[in-house]
Formats: sequence, C-alpha cells, structure tokens
Amino acid sequence: MNFKILIGIPPKNHVNLAMDEVDGLKSLGNNCETIIYTRNNSSLSVLNKLIGVISNAFELAKHLRQFQPDFLYLNSRFEPVGSTRDFITLVIFKYFVRNSFKIGIKSHGSNFDIFKKKSIFYRKLVLHFLIKNVDIWWFLSQDEKLTIEKFNKVMFDKTFVTPNIIDRKRSVSSPLFLEKYNLPTDKFTFLFVGRMVKEKGVFNIIKSIPLFHKRDNCIFVFVGDGNEFNEIKLLAKQVNVEKYVRFLGYLPEAECDQFYANTDALVFPSHDEGFAMALFKSVACGMPIITTQIRAAKDYLKEPDNCLWVDGKSSISIGQALSKLYDNQEMRQTMQINNKILGQKFSREIIMKEMENKIREVIQ
Repeated sequence: MNFKILIGIPPKNHVNLAMDEVDGLKSLGNNCETIIYTRNNSSLSVLNKLIGVISNAFELAKHLRQFQPDFLYLNSRFEPVGSTRDFITLVIFKYFVRNSFKIGIKSHGSNFDIFKKKSIFYRKLVLHFLIKNVDIWWFLSQDEKLTIEKFNKVMFDKTFVTPNIIDRKRSVSSPLFLEKYNLPTDKFTFLFVGRMVKEKGVFNIIKSIPLFHKRDNCIFVFVGDGNEFNEIKLLAKQVNVEKYVRFLGYLPEAECDQFYANTDALVFPSHDEGFAMALFKSVACGMPIITTQIRAAKDYLKEPDNCLWVDGKSSISIGQALSKLYDNQEMRQTMQINNKILGQKFSREIIMKEMENKIREVIQ
C-alpha cells in the first residue's frame, strides 16, 4: 500500500534536498504533492510575520482539503520562532481541515532553550500542542534526540534520526570551472562554504592563516554571505592575509556544489550544526576535512579516518590542523577513500526508504 503525502518545502534554501526527498517518496510509489512552507523574512515586523504565517497556513489548509493526504510532512526548525509557526499552522488545520491525516516534522535546526522557557505560551500551548499532535519528529543527529529525552519522554518516543540526502553527482571536477573562478592548479585549495558569521568559525579560519607555515603554497576560498561578511573581509586585511583568500559571496546552490569536486580540502569549524550540507557534500566527494566534533559530524566521522577535529573557537587549533593535514599526504588520501565510501550511506534510496517505513508505521 502506498500513500498520499503533502510535503511543505522551502522556496530558496536547500530546494534540491527537499525535491530529492519528494522524488524519493515518489519513486517508492507514493502520490506526493508539494507546497511552500517556510519561515518569514526576518526583517518583517512581528505583525507582518504573523500575517504571513496565517496566510500560508490557510493556503496549506486548502491543499489539505483538496488533496486529502494520508500524511503531511513539514520541513521546519525546532526553536521558538519555528515552533510557534508550526503551532499556529497546525491549530488552523485542526479547526479548518476535517479530513484525517498523520503529521511529521523534520527539524533542520534546533534550539532546546524552548524547553526551558517559563512562558505559559510556550510550555502550556506551543510545546504541549505540538507534542500531542505531531506523530513523527525527525532530527538530524543523535545528540538532538538524546537532548529531547532529557526534557520530554513523549516527544522522545516519537523522535527519529535521519541524515539528509547527498547526491555527489552534482559536483563534477572540471578544468573549465577552475578557470571560471581563477582557481590555481599549482596551489592547495582549502574551501569554506556557509554563512559568513562568527558562529560558523569563519573568523578563526582567517586568524589561523598567519599561523599556518605553508600558507604560501595554498589558497583559501570562501563561498557564502552573511551579516558579518564585510567584517570578515576587513579582518583579512588587518591580519595581512588578503593574498591568500578569495571571497566569492553568495552563489546559487547548483553552482556552489561544484566547488566540492574542484578544491582540495574543506575547513568547516562551525560552532553549532545539525547535519551540515557543506560538510557532508564534502564527505560524498571524498574531500579531506577539518571540522568540529558536534552533532551529525560526531555521529558519522572519525579522526583521522575521515577528518581532523578542531576547536572552532580557537585559531591556534585550526592552524595546527591546517599544517597537519597539508603535511600528511597519506592521511589525505586515506580520508578521500573513506569519505567516498561513507558518502554512499546518504543516497536518496537508502534514506527515503527508512523515512517511508516510519510513515507507514504511524499510518497503519
């Protein structure tokens, strides 16, 4: 027996991931439809954000009445703002949608301070309602699941861990790509992909370059933008490493993906992640990796088989790892082999079959 599944997807970030999941569920014989489900523009006023959430919820409700799915699958975040949006949306469904369906939420980020809030709104309304009405919670790491167990046993029993889908075919080695971005073939290229903010550890990458003894043989490529982008470029100037760095700013996901097959190693010292797509796209492409021992990285990677661990808040730690990785070609080759093998675990077929099995359990 196959199912009718309505899937809430983002309009911009990680669209490929969302559509990979849709295609995976369809390939298993399910009848799937999609609708936009996303967080509001952070620059909007609280009132306008609320209006946007309610408007989107009624649009979803209309689809639910028309499509009459067996299962509603929403991509969201487990934190105060995201959970409030989910709460408002599901309350509207409860009172305006009469057909019966099960509900699953996949959290692409979490902040468990929501459990500690003293506000009655969160404790008695938002969390209580969501935990009662959501049938499956998917999180991206064992660390998140174990944290949930400390706060709420009912939610823990509904919580499962799933990785994201990674399609390494989207990244292809290409001399034309190197030429397009003027990436030298005679230098070792370290790559960072992500938001340009302190929480991603990017400031400490810049500070680590003067400590790296082989920096003249290397180049550091930064892909992404963010609120602190200009501050990071200024820091590079202040510590006199401008000649070693390339800041490329925001690039579309499909273009960004090509860097994983056309650079030599990933440096990703983020302070807080669930299942970082940049990290695991690098794994699937067989890149040597420098990263922090957090959440999904801790679940799947081992040192030195797959990566070198660093303290993302320490430029000294990052600088030492840069030297260790650069100096040890045998280590890099071992990481390349191991990471390509590991990357096969994140195929669309494997992940979506596991998720469909959970959907089947709650429906039947």
